[in-house]
Amino acid sequence: MPLALRPALRTCAATALAATLAATTVLPATAAPGLPQAPAAPAVEATPSTTAPGRQAAPVVGKAEQSIPVDGISADALPEEVPAELPEEAITGRAGAPVPSPSSSAEAEPVEQELAETALPEDDVDELAALSEPTATKDFLIAGLTWDIDGTDPVSEASIRVREGGEWTDWSSLEVHDGDERPGAARTGTEPLVTNGADGIQVRVLTASGKTPAGLEVALIDPGTSETDGELAPASPAGAAAPLDAPAGRAAAGSGAPQAASSVPEAAPASGPSPATGAEASFAPALAGQQGLLTGTAAAEPVAYNTDSTADALKPAIVTRAQWGADESIVRDFGTPSTDLKALYIHHTAGSNSYTPSGAYAQIRGIFTYHAKTLGWGDIGYQFLVDKYGTIYQGRRGSIDAPVMGAQAGGFNTDTIGVSAMGNYQEAAAPAAMVDAIERVLAWQAYRYGVDPTGTTRLTQSGKGTARWTSGTTVTVPTILGHKVTNFTSCPGQYLDAKIPSIRSSVDQRVNAALTRYGQATPLTAPTLPWNRYVLSTPGLKATARWNAVPGATGYQIMYRAVPHDGGAVGNQPWIAGKTVSTTSTTLTNEPGETAQYAVRAVANGAVGPQAYLGQHTGPIAWDDDDLYTARMTSISAPSGIEGRAVRTQGKDSVIRVEDTEQVRRVSFATYVPSGGYAHLDVYQDDYRYVGTIKILQSGSAHCALSLPGGSNVRLVSRSSTPVTITRLLLNRQGQTSYLDTADRCVRGFADNPPGSSFYDAVDWMQTAGVSQGYAATNTYGKTRRISRGESVAFVYRYMDPAYTPTSTRPFSDVRQGDTFYEPISWARDRGIAKGYGNGTFGVGEDVTRAEFASFLYRAARPGYTVPRTRSFPDVPTWSAHHAAISWMESEGLAGGYDDGTFRPDRDITRAEVAAILYRYDRR
Repeated sequence: MPLALRPALRTCAATALAATLAATTVLPATAAPGLPQAPAAPAVEATPSTTAPGRQAAPVVGKAEQSIPVDGISADALPEEVPAELPEEAITGRAGAPVPSPSSSAEAEPVEQELAETALPEDDVDELAALSEPTATKDFLIAGLTWDIDGTDPVSEASIRVREGGEWTDWSSLEVHDGDERPGAARTGTEPLVTNGADGIQVRVLTASGKTPAGLEVALIDPGTSETDGELAPASPAGAAAPLDAPAGRAAAGSGAPQAASSVPEAAPASGPSPATGAEASFAPALAGQQGLLTGTAAAEPVAYNTDSTADALKPAIVTRAQWGADESIVRDFGTPSTDLKALYIHHTAGSNSYTPSGAYAQIRGIFTYHAKTLGWGDIGYQFLVDKYGTIYQGRRGSIDAPVMGAQAGGFNTDTIGVSAMGNYQEAAAPAAMVDAIERVLAWQAYRYGVDPTGTTRLTQSGKGTARWTSGTTVTVPTILGHKVTNFTSCPGQYLDAKIPSIRSSVDQRVNAALTRYGQATPLTAPTLPWNRYVLSTPGLKATARWNAVPGATGYQIMYRAVPHDGGAVGNQPWIAGKTVSTTSTTLTNEPGETAQYAVRAVANGAVGPQAYLGQHTGPIAWDDDDLYTARMTSISAPSGIEGRAVRTQGKDSVIRVEDTEQVRRVSFATYVPSGGYAHLDVYQDDYRYVGTIKILQSGSAHCALSLPGGSNVRLVSRSSTPVTITRLLLNRQGQTSYLDTADRCVRGFADNPPGSSFYDAVDWMQTAGVSQGYAATNTYGKTRRISRGESVAFVYRYMDPAYTPTSTRPFSDVRQGDTFYEPISWARDRGIAKGYGNGTFGVGEDVTRAEFASFLYRAARPGYTVPRTRSFPDVPTWSAHHAAISWMESEGLAGGYDDGTFRPDRDITRAEVAAILYRYDRR
């Protein structure tokens, strides 16, 4: 995909279709002319080495990344006299910390370094946007350029040259992306340059306006080394039809590994529980076996079948991601997988041709890191890669099992896959072993998905990328094609491009041989799912999964990925093969505190189909978890609890705290409240950030939940004196498929009444006592809102809780039977609490004054109070209709006046003030 050409060639002559493709490629009239006859190609040395059987990569050590800003044109980039040595200044990375200079041994014995001239054609001077000074760096294998998408003119050229072995290379022009590979991305950049190992770099960028791209940086990657680099036999074994792999008259030069496919040992099943059958067979992801996964070095291999199905009859042996050392922790999934396979692209990495077998592993890790992390694509762009020794490598996650969408042909990633030849085949011919391996991958995929290797197909461009046309254009192309057919690039290089006609012919022979022996391959489809595909059962550890039968399937394999409560994002973990069942339902069991996602795929004679996502749930946390702490709590035996245990509060201020939680979006718990008591639990996140309250207002068992805004460290604090038993505590992550049903008597505390706020106790009591349930739409009480006459009578009525049955006679002309406040207002009229207005109306929606509410409560209480003959407040005369009620409230301590000594009887009263008066009356 990267180039070693001047940009004028990249966008014009060198990006033309090979003459040998012209007859089978139907393009718009603007298609580029044919490529001139390629000169004889220099050979690439590819002497195989012997690999040892292996299962997964040893730890990778020595990984390093640098990010160096490029600020326009360096004043020292075009010196009159070329210096013999590089500047000694330290390079500064993104964080501003100096990057170490070259090794001390090099400093001890300085060697004069030859500096190539800084070439810049005269006609490009006006477009020059950035030119850095040749500068020393830490050792790196991968280099590329990135910049912000917004505020940047289109980049017409991005070139790099590096210092390898003390000498500067020629300029290499890199393929430029525009961000379409990841929709919504803020940054984009170039394809990476793969070096032989370099310690110096200079970059050059051209734009139409000559303006430097915003946020321009050079990214350098050292992918590190592993003891198993180049030493592992493929963990994903070859298919059974080895005799079909080589066309007549041609030796099987490559078998997917430097050794023969027949010598590859059979892979053992993936780690985990033994296969089980039947609907009731449960499956629990074992965290103890996933420690590598959680640190990004999991042994997450495809299930290891000895494949003899027709769909995988031509499957070659493949080195898996776990073997070459993919860091799965940085993977992000973008977009949707392809549902079909229409075309197969051939690429080259345009990097070094002089790598060793172990160096191939490192190159892939470097490209993977650059694509997934630096460019933000979430994963390596290619589905498969092939080295010069004929070894085949899995690229993008999931590519062995399905035609997952990659980022390998900008604008044409849907329904296509890409196989990339490791090296630069613009400069040299691809070795026979490499070409044979490319043919093996293409034949397997073509036969598996029913693609005619010598046919054509129609692809529709989506987005721009480096594609030749505009988004939405549909073009007819060969089913096996070089990258340059649809995109402005010289990829896969002139010498490999010239091989494509013979590659098509060889692939066609292999596919036809498989058709003759096995007939048409019938790939398994993904299971469809019923409405009840994923049902969580009490106490939350288990879920029942269901799916519909797939034609031709002999069983179904459960796939899972899981993290503990303190693990990273579950969606960033690789899928791991679990148990296989023969029925269309099963029980899925999590470890305590674990969040797991589950999927299912059909299997038949070792072949696997695409998976269908079932769901996600989190298991209750264990009471003896190292990250769980309690205060003023008693541990008790409880059959319904987790592992037979539960905890019980010792009254107010009992605390449960769970540390090191991540991405928790919901807390739920199962409780038991003794007769005559109630539960009140405040919930905090990030230690002291109050997020809500849960109340249980009736005795008995209940399951309650509260949604959280997201954060870490969940804390529950009891505010009631009742000893409440908590049997289960669940910290659900975002994406939970189903929840345990919550009890009707679980009540959320008012969102506008956090602990410590004004009128907190009074408003909290109003909810607990059942006097007010607030506004359901917002779960608020509305402390500062003025209260209406209808609401105020209803509050008093609910508090008094009289034995009253209203008649069918309307109490007032504006109060009809069936109205919200019909019963409280009828009671108030019958008891002489409210008399209404002279026109026969009550004024249900009118605001209540402080004096009116005092009278409502006074008449309802009937205190037998002796009314004083003197004023209790200067603004409430003794002849006032409300004098008795106001003086009674003042004497009982229910309501005081203002600082100036007045009561302000005609002022509207708020809902919070009413709550305070009723709360004080209840506490007398």
